Amino acid sequence: MAIRTKIAAAMAVLLIIAVAVIGFVTVQIVSDKLTVQVDDQLRKAVNENNLTIWMNSVDSLGGGADASSGPDGRGLVSPYALLLFNADGEIVAEQQAGTADDPEPLPDISSTPESDVYFNVASADGAVTYRAYAKQFTDGTGIYTFVVATPLTEVQASISTLTSTVIITGALVAIMGILAAWIITRRGLRVVDHMVADAETVASGRLDHNISVADPRTEMGRLSLALNRMVSRLTDAITQRDRQHERLRQFVADAGHELRTPLTAIGGYVQLYQNGAAAQGEKLDRAMDRIGSENARLAKLVDDLMVLSRLDEEVGGDRELVELAQLAQDAVDDAEVADSTHPVGLTAAKAVTVVANEGQLRQVLVNLLTNARVHTPAGTAIDVSVATDGDWAVLRIADRGPGIPAEHRQKVFDRFYRADPSRSRATGGSGLGLSIVSSIVASHGGRISLDSEEGQGTAIEVRLPVAHLE
Repeated sequence: MAIRTKIAAAMAVLLIIAVAVIGFVTVQIVSDKLTVQVDDQLRKAVNENNLTIWMNSVDSLGGGADASSGPDGRGLVSPYALLLFNADGEIVAEQQAGTADDPEPLPDISSTPESDVYFNVASADGAVTYRAYAKQFTDGTGIYTFVVATPLTEVQASISTLTSTVIITGALVAIMGILAAWIITRRGLRVVDHMVADAETVASGRLDHNISVADPRTEMGRLSLALNRMVSRLTDAITQRDRQHERLRQFVADAGHELRTPLTAIGGYVQLYQNGAAAQGEKLDRAMDRIGSENARLAKLVDDLMVLSRLDEEVGGDRELVELAQLAQDAVDDAEVADSTHPVGLTAAKAVTVVANEGQLRQVLVNLLTNARVHTPAGTAIDVSVATDGDWAVLRIADRGPGIPAEHRQKVFDRFYRADPSRSRATGGSGLGLSIVSSIVASHGGRISLDSEEGQGTAIEVRLPVAHLE
């Protein structure tokens, strides 16, 4: 059952119950009020004058009164039926209500009723209901009970009319209330219909579609805002997942391409040896050297891939306090020994301490210095500096080489990317050095940036959070 149908049904039940209760109470109150008025009239009808007139009538008739005339002997015109009982419970006088031409039947009272009591009683033929009042009195001849009764025809007609009016009015109110509840709920839930349509649109694949926003002060408004936030986060998650899948696909393709090159070379030299084309001597030695070189390159590539795999799994290793300036000094010393054709200078104003994995930071420095040496001509100077900038430790490695073309600057940190593939292969590069640097810096909560101009050199800046020592 739809919610608007449930609300309309609930309103219908509540309105019917409310109208029924109000109608019943109203009819009961009016009925009691009219009955009290009739009781007051009956009590006023029983007075000394009536009692005296009745007693005289009884005496003059010798124990019975003519039903066609009242106590005063005139024609019967009275709203009351009157009965007089003696001490033995016998009716000694009676008078019908109504007119002489159309008198009402007498109340069906066969025995003396209690005194000072109001009660309802039917007529002898059951056609009329009377409201009666009994009053006992004493005179010189004995004890009598005087009963006065009046038909409740007008009261019952009024109650019947009121009941019909209440039923009809209640039914109309209930119908109008149900219609009003249906219209109000339909208008109020229109925003829900819009939200359902929007949700179906999103479910169909249009993740850029927003849920219609209602008044944020209402429940539907808050729900629409929450749904929009949820859809936005789902969209971001799906986009990130697709991006990761694309990166993984590209990574697998690039890794296969990189691994195939040394494996093909090793396989070719092995086949050359097996075919006897590489005889003992200088040619065989050169083949073995090439096999060893390609094997080393393959091992280096596998090591780099394992490093990236660990970084992707956010395994940062043990963290400790590391003196960045001292680490940079060690890396500069190693670089000068490895390649004396590139002079390396270090500028470190003061000690800079960070919380990091020392081995990974050494790899950052080695990769950056190696990248600077490989991609610059012999004799190109490399400047290394360590400083602080607020809460950041800044490591900067700049060369004065040819720089990086503009179309390559945004991609140098991508895995297996080479601005000069042929040169990188000649030097044994795998295209993973800067990607490893970027991953290590990110795992330490740092930032990395590149600044390069063609013909003016390249500078790579690494920022890491400074360790606050108490």
